[in-house]
Amino acid sequence: MLNPSIVPARNLQKSYKSIIEEVKNKKRAVVLTTNKKPQAAIISLEDLERLQQTKAQQGTTEMLNFVKEHKEELKGLPANLREIADDILYGKVND
Repeated sequence: MLNPSIVPARNLQKSYKSIIEEVKNKKRAVVLTTNKKPQAAIISLEDLERLQQTKAQQGTTEMLNFVKEHKEELKGLPANLREIADDILYGKVND
């Protein structure tokens, strides 16, 4: 995704096929601009999958860091917290 192509957004409608081909074949992102200001990007499906994986990994890392930082506080939570939450959210599920 380095060195993306810059394309005015107004060119998208008339050149969408060539823009999509560039993204697919060259694996090069295209940044759409309006008044020379970046507005959106078109990326390959492979890059999208990598971004999604990275975001999921970051979320997991943030959760683990939170648990590490609050380990002592979390010890005070009831052992059946999942059941309590399910009861609150969905009503009694283990009746």
